[in-house]
Amino acid sequence: MSTREVVDAIATAVPRTTRNVSLIAHVDHGKTTFADSLLASNGIVSARQAGKLRLLDSRADEQERGITMKASATSLIYSPLLINLVDSPGHVDFSGEVADALVLADISLLLLDVVEGVCSQTESVLRRALIHGQQVVLVLNKLDRLRWELQLDEARAYAHIKHLIEAANSCLSQVLRGLMLADESWGGIEEMESRMHFSPSNLNVLFSSASHSFAFSLLDFAEIYAPKLELQTEELVASLFDDFYLAGKKIMPDAYSKGRKSVFEQLILTPLWQIFDAGQAEEVGLVALQEMGKKLGLTVKSRRVGEAMDEFLRTWLPLPRATFRLLARCVNAGSAMSGRRLTMLCGEENENYGIGQIMVYSRCDSSAPVVFFVAKLVLCDGRRLALSRVFSGTLKEGDELNARSSRSEETMRIRIRSLWLMRGRELIPLREAAAGVVVAVETDELLPVLSTVTEMEINQGMLVSRDAEEPLVRVRISPQKLEDEEKLREALKVISLFDGGLRVREEENGELALITAGEVHLEKCLQDLREMGIDELDVSSPIVPFLETVAVDGTLTRDQIEAHVTECRRGDSLHLRLRIVPLPEQLSTLIGAATRAARAGEDLTVVKEKILNMAVTVLPSLKGSWWYKQTPERIRDLFSSRLWSLGAEKATENVLMNAVGDYERRSVWGDNPSCSPRELDSAIVTGYELFVSSGPLCNERMRGVGVIVEEWKVDVQESGVSGQLMAAMKATCTAAAKKTPLRLVAAMYRCVVATSSTALGKVHAVLGQRKAKITSEDVDELTGLFLVRSLMPVVESFSLCDQLRKKTSGLATGQLEWSHWQLIDEDPYWQPTTEDEIEEYGMKGDSPNHARGYMDAVRRRKGLPTEDLIVVSAEKQRNLSMKK
Repeated sequence: MSTREVVDAIATAVPRTTRNVSLIAHVDHGKTTFADSLLASNGIVSARQAGKLRLLDSRADEQERGITMKASATSLIYSPLLINLVDSPGHVDFSGEVADALVLADISLLLLDVVEGVCSQTESVLRRALIHGQQVVLVLNKLDRLRWELQLDEARAYAHIKHLIEAANSCLSQVLRGLMLADESWGGIEEMESRMHFSPSNLNVLFSSASHSFAFSLLDFAEIYAPKLELQTEELVASLFDDFYLAGKKIMPDAYSKGRKSVFEQLILTPLWQIFDAGQAEEVGLVALQEMGKKLGLTVKSRRVGEAMDEFLRTWLPLPRATFRLLARCVNAGSAMSGRRLTMLCGEENENYGIGQIMVYSRCDSSAPVVFFVAKLVLCDGRRLALSRVFSGTLKEGDELNARSSRSEETMRIRIRSLWLMRGRELIPLREAAAGVVVAVETDELLPVLSTVTEMEINQGMLVSRDAEEPLVRVRISPQKLEDEEKLREALKVISLFDGGLRVREEENGELALITAGEVHLEKCLQDLREMGIDELDVSSPIVPFLETVAVDGTLTRDQIEAHVTECRRGDSLHLRLRIVPLPEQLSTLIGAATRAARAGEDLTVVKEKILNMAVTVLPSLKGSWWYKQTPERIRDLFSSRLWSLGAEKATENVLMNAVGDYERRSVWGDNPSCSPRELDSAIVTGYELFVSSGPLCNERMRGVGVIVEEWKVDVQESGVSGQLMAAMKATCTAAAKKTPLRLVAAMYRCVVATSSTALGKVHAVLGQRKAKITSEDVDELTGLFLVRSLMPVVESFSLCDQLRKKTSGLATGQLEWSHWQLIDEDPYWQPTTEDEIEEYGMKGDSPNHARGYMDAVRRRKGLPTEDLIVVSAEKQRNLSMKK
């Protein structure tokens, strides 16, 4: 297929024949190799190079590591279809790029390694695809591994494939139920499952081996065998994967109970297994392949058995043909933008009428007003391009349009400088782009990410946000030469624009900090800086933040808990009395969501009811806390009409409550609207925010903390009292927190290690050294490998994979994925006090206290005092000769 034909197809695209497709999967399940085979259908890569070239992995470090780090897009033709293909990363560090790919696409091909099955990132990318309204097609990839690696016969392979599809459907159901619990507008679970569940007979499952460039659906084999069996193609499709067997030319039921081979084994797996076996037989294999080719009307020209097998498979069952035929049955670019997905992108019409009207009435019409959306920015061949999807209208060079970001209320005027089709490292110029296509746009001013561009006036941009986790891993970075400081700052501005998962921050001391999603992402960012000519850099060790919280103390009586109130008096001019109370995990999460919604100006009615119901249900049974046995009416009053403030900007999961008897004020929900705040009310809130932003253990953010103010008197006439009140509020909160059990909260990864039995002990040793908690240990019956699942602190995860490879001589591989924040249930200040504790641990408490170690490490890094002794055992005699 010539480049000119693709350029013309993009300019004259018809929504009915346009398919926007993303490839999603767990890391190393074959997305980019699959994309290579599709590119070969248009002559972009040769058939022999397909699967080896990895054309869409255009970065050098992508080729070196063998993983995709950024979303890439290109366009293909399978007449009459125009396929806009978007390849996305599978590594957890680049999950934000998956969201970018899904905004551009309508259909998601979910690739699954038939041996590894459903993995951690499989569930994550499937959830994102459903949230973005994608039609999902399951691709069971690496089919050859069942025969070559696992040595399965046809019956066991068929049983394994059925089990794998069941696991994928179970994962789908679990994700759907989670989404419906979070948002009731999703509708009924039964209807959704019946419509979305994967079934080969419904033609939403593809079988493939991308490395050998072959794939098929049941339709492909049904069309081969239907004439021979004198059956209708649809009838054979319905029977091929079910419990039927072939008796002569008749399809008979109950194959399993009668001990007969199923139709799938007979007609599909048996010939495939014969081809796989021939591909491993050096001398007789080539002859066998040539003879089978003659029966099927195929000519095998290769003289090496491996190449001959690849040639046979890609000629008989070409991957592009099977894939494109399946895509032809999927949703097109015109009909995809409707219903729930349209509402998600544009909001309700009464909220965002302008853009909603354009998209509802145009239905992806090339003659309508232009609307395109910028999913991400890319730097290619020295050009700063916006990878975009044209939702309606026809985009042309020289167009002057209005751009509005979802993060901004300002509209900017831009001019289209040029349009490009991306193809790996290559850029192909375009004249124009019709509705429904994906193109790279160059403008006179760089467009913001997630911006909507149209020729119409709009109230706001499309409501799209990156749903990836906020980056956690931070390093301080500085040039070795002072004169390179400005050059580094400019380079960081550039890479932060083109990498949506990166955060660049200037610390209070003037140092620059990079905040990344993980270790691999950090290495990618440093490589980007080197490619921009900044080689001589000083990079600190990775820094992972902790959170601080207060815990319950089950040993305290009710009277002791009531006595845990803290007062601050400064003569007659200022009096504060308050207490610190813990908040459970679920309630803290809801409060954090409410804080973010309030700052975004969203409606808080639904989240308010959730918080009130959760508080009244959970808090009265929280033993060891002030909440225990409080009346539901008292708790509801504090969380509704007396909620003074939600969390701070960086510490969102905390609350400030007003229990001052004679002070009525408007709550954060808008209750008591007629009550005006007292003078200096904001100073109390500011002091509270200062406290939760810098906790007492090591000045880290606080989480799950409630501050209840019981008394507040101040002489407003005294000069400087506002600043005194802020400082007093912060100091009083800190003193009150120190009366409660203080704990650290650590960021946790889910860690999955696959290893053989011989290296299992060494894996446990590595995980134990890194303070991981083993949650399960299973044996994969097919591969014989042990799968060790654990929870590991992010701060302990650096260089884990390298250490596993060294300790086990390459017999173990690890995968990490973000899990949650977890309380470290150890007192950082614990010292042995009872006789039994002193006898077991000694006077100094020599048992390892992980929380104390983490706290001291953070305090040293921040320059805060610790209790470390400069000189230990000063009177102890030393033998200097032993020091030589």
